Order: sequence, then structure tokens, then C-alpha cells
Amino acid sequence: MNKIEYYWNLIYYNVYIFDRKMSELFQYINPIFLFNKIPIIKRFYSKNGVNDMNKFTNRMLNNPKSGISSISAGSFMGILLGFIGISIINIIETIIGRSVIRDVTDSSMHFIMFFVILLWPTVLINNYLLFKKDKLLNYFREFEMMDKKKKLTYRWITLIFILLIFSFLIGSFLIII
Repeated sequence: MNKIEYYWNLIYYNVYIFDRKMSELFQYINPIFLFNKIPIIKRFYSKNGVNDMNKFTNRMLNNPKSGISSISAGSFMGILLGFIGISIINIIETIIGRSVIRDVTDSSMHFIMFFVILLWPTVLINNYLLFKKDKLLNYFREFEMMDKKKKLTYRWITLIFILLIFSFLIGSFLIII
């Protein structure tokens, strides 16, 4: 088992759990979930084969393979990789004393090409570490069986890692100035 793959999946898992908990919390103020509790609406959905629309929606939102929470967590992981890439570019620009981004993005077509080139590694890395052969589902099973103390420790490590990436990004912009 690759340690980078393990920890990247662990961070993904914790981001997924956070997103899932936030969507569950949002249900208390979401008018659609309250609307689905009205008896006439429940009868309408039961005629169409859905006994409880809120449970059906939760299954769709929380599916670890293709649910909205999983998509959000995957997008967040891509954003983290993008932040690392931007930070590295900022540091390289400071070292060479020239604005590479400004030189490359002088036209809109160059900006689109630069954006695609920046995104390509994030997609490849996420695909390899998370999504190839459904690795994340195997890791999900492993992480679900952890004891609460270990889960809490890894949640704190995830939070610290994310804050370090944001600090790295902010720091990279500060050294340019």
C-alpha cells in the first residue's frame, strides 16, 4: 500500500464525511426537506414507488462512489492540488524574477491553455490516487472500521494539512509582493 495514496484517500474520506455532515445539518433548514414531510406529498411519491423522498435523496447525496458529497470532496481535492501548483508557480516566479503567468496569459487563448495545463496534473493525480479501480471504496471500508480515537486524530491531521496548503498558497502570494 502506497503511503501517499493512503493519506490522500484519508484526506478525501474526511472531506467527504465533512461534506456529508454539512448536508445533513442543512436538511434542518432546507424547505424542500420540510416540504417532503407533508402527507399529500408523501402519498404522491409513494404512488411513484418512493416511500420516503428524504431518505431517497440522502442515499443519492451520500453515495460514496457517485453522490454529490463524493463529487464535492473530489472537486475539493482537485482544488487543493491546484493551490499547490499555483504556489509552486509563484515561488518559481519569485526565484527567476519574472512573471511567467503574466507572460503566458497575455491573450485569452494563452490563458485557457495555461489553465488546462495547470488542471491536467490535478486530474491525473486524483484519478490515479483516488478513482482508478475504485480505490477509494476500499479505503472507505478500511476507514469506517477505525476506532473513534484514531478517526479523530486523522480528522485533526486532515484539518492541519488543509490549513497548511492554504497557508502555503497565501505565503506564495506574499513572497511575490
